Amino acid sequence: METWFWILGWFLSFLTIIGNGFTIFLVCSRRNLRTKTNAFIVSLAVADFCVGLSVIPSMFFCSDIITNTCHRSQLWIMNIRLLFSNTFAVNLCSLVLDRFIAIIHPLKYITLMTRPRIIQVISFSWVLPVSFNVLKVTLYFKTLPVPFIWLSIIFFKFLPSVVLMLFFVSMIFHVRRHGRSARIVAKQLRFNHQVSFKTQHEKSAVIMMGLVIGVFLVCYGMHLRCSFTILFHTTSCRDENYKIPVLVLNSAINPLVYAFFKRDIKKEFKRLVGAVF
Repeated sequence: METWFWILGWFLSFLTIIGNGFTIFLVCSRRNLRTKTNAFIVSLAVADFCVGLSVIPSMFFCSDIITNTCHRSQLWIMNIRLLFSNTFAVNLCSLVLDRFIAIIHPLKYITLMTRPRIIQVISFSWVLPVSFNVLKVTLYFKTLPVPFIWLSIIFFKFLPSVVLMLFFVSMIFHVRRHGRSARIVAKQLRFNHQVSFKTQHEKSAVIMMGLVIGVFLVCYGMHLRCSFTILFHTTSCRDENYKIPVLVLNSAINPLVYAFFKRDIKKEFKRLVGAVF
């Protein structure tokens, strides 16, 4: 790996660890932030934190810059990287599902997203990728059979990408349709402030989801291309110089998105910064 790769990688890793660590601390330490949606955000932030803590540091300390004695550990490094990237993908789908229900079916949200169900969804978001990775390491540590590679591609790359795009497109159409209806009602009832507030809140949620999903699709699109390249043996997949930094960037950008577009987190962040400075 070249020098620019390590400089960029360590910068993104520190940004990921600090940003997601701060998000976890902020939500867990503020009672008013302990909401249903923020439970999904904390779960996703934990997955992001693990990506920042494991991907670049493990590659760096097993590189020729530090030592050349852990080449046997390269498979473990790859498995850990895949574990946390898969965990991130499933947790992101859970977060977007929560926002999808809240925006598309707001009247059913309270009955659908109960506390026990949220715990079940978050637990599933971790148990599924961890179980898959443990099974993979136990049965096929060095070489994976083709069916196992297909399962990994379908369940942790292709399906999350399709589901996220469908949810996002549905939310965009709903917000646009609701915006037109809100403007008509506002003219008739002269109730502009309250109507526009709900529409603006939905727009902020969709923008937040759009940014997170957009970076995710760029990152996992590169992983999909590499997976298909390996699967069909067309050429060697040698794009780690770009794929790994984008993976870490994917986890580093999420806290910034929360700070700018998640209304309650943004408010508490400003209050904390104001108290410190």
